[in-house]
This record gives sequence, structure tokens and C-alpha cells, in this order.
Amino acid sequence: MTLLTHWPLAGLRLTTPRLELRLPDPDDLAALAAEGVHEPAVQPFTVAWTDVTPEQRARSVLQYHWRRWGDWQPENWELNLVALRDGTVVGTQGIGARDFPVRREVNTGSWLGRTYHGQGLGTEMRAAVLHLAFAGLGAQDAVSGAYADNAASLAVSRKLGYREDGIERHVVRAKPAVLRRLRLTAEQWQRHQPVPVRMEGLSDCLSWFGLV
Repeated sequence: MTLLTHWPLAGLRLTTPRLELRLPDPDDLAALAAEGVHEPAVQPFTVAWTDVTPEQRARSVLQYHWRRWGDWQPENWELNLVALRDGTVVGTQGIGARDFPVRREVNTGSWLGRTYHGQGLGTEMRAAVLHLAFAGLGAQDAVSGAYADNAASLAVSRKLGYREDGIERHVVRAKPAVLRRLRLTAEQWQRHQPVPVRMEGLSDCLSWFGLV
């Protein structure tokens, strides 16, 4: 018996020209969380988990990932991967779904270390999980969202072919904020694949996504 016997997700790998995405270990997450994700003057997340000390932020990141692992069910899952460039963790990229075999819809979310902003890595990270969703799992739609002032995230969505899908109104730091919803269909994805992606280890994980 090995770890992969009981947790085959540990063998899943997504590779782009510059990045490898895989499940993280605690050191991966602690290193990235301690570095910082965005400028203090802005808050791109609905839950302001970055408005704490570096120690509290690192602990919350670890606890979040551990909860997602412990709560995993084929009918309700969230896969959070780290993205590594030359062995260094640069960001995390998540993809999740509820009742995926029926709905065939996934949602995505990510964050990138502040040092690595503006280098196109966010596009590669999301392209990797979109390839997993559409080519690997047979998704029909992928949805995402970004606040109206998050130009970088919206630019990634446009580059990958997403289209507007309405708005939501939220409260961030006790102030109103507009979240722009975005949707990408399988057909749109096929026309917008700027990043080649290679998958490894998916066949052993299909039942974990409710597909076997």
C-alpha cells in the first residue's frame, strides 16, 4: 500500500510550458502565504483572509486546504493545486464542482504570489485546470468571477475566451463591491487554447470526481 492507493489525487500532474501543478505539501503553502498575494490597498477576495499577520495568513491557508481534503466527496469536491516554476511555488489554482456528473459545470479560483504578477503565469495556471475540466473530465461549462477593479483576473478570463455572465453585489471591507461573473463553454474553450497542457495520473482519480 502507498499514498496513491488511498489518495490517488497525489499523483495528478498538470504541466504547461513553464509550470507544474500538483497537490501541495504544507511547506509549499506556508512559503507562498508568507510572501503575500496582493497590495494591501486592494482586496480581491470576498473573504479578507489576507488582512491578517503573515503568521495568521499562513495558518489559515493550511487549514483551508486541509478542510478541503477532509471534506472531499465525489458529489462535492474542490481540488486546490500549487503551481511551481523551476521547483518554486508561485501560486495556487483551484477547481471545484457540485454534482458534476449531472451538471457538468466547474468553478475556478486562484491566487498568485505578488512577486510573480504580470508574467502571464495566471493564464497558464487557469489554462491547466480548464484542460483538466474540459479535456479530462468532460465539462460543459466553467464559471469564474472577479471584482470589477481586478483588471488582471478579468484579462486572464478574456484571453481564455470567457464571456460575461451577470454580476453579484458583495460587501468587502465593509464597502459595496460588484463581482463580475464569467462563463466559458466547452465550445468557446476549444477556440481559445493559448497554452498547451499535459495531464498525468488522471485515470486513477476519475471515481473521485464522480465519473466511474
